[in-house]
Amino acid sequence: MVAEVGRLHDAQNTDLDRRLGALRPHDVRHSFAFPLSQASGHNRAELERRLGHADDRYLRLYTNLPDDIAAGYIEDL
Repeated sequence: MVAEVGRLHDAQNTDLDRRLGALRPHDVRHSFAFPLSQASGHNRAELERRLGHADDRYLRLYTNLPDDIAAGYIEDL
């Protein structure tokens, strides 16, 4: 059912730039976690509490900037 959400949306949407493709719940989790990391000042306790991760390997996924965002910061300098 979850994978169908993206397909149903895409079938009803004629704008190719607004297509979702395969949408997974985990994608939404990342969309939530990165801004949470930024808003909390990369507060480890808050990330652990909200995401249920205590392992640094997982927390680093949310506190390390994606390359395209990091590149934008460099360009702004």
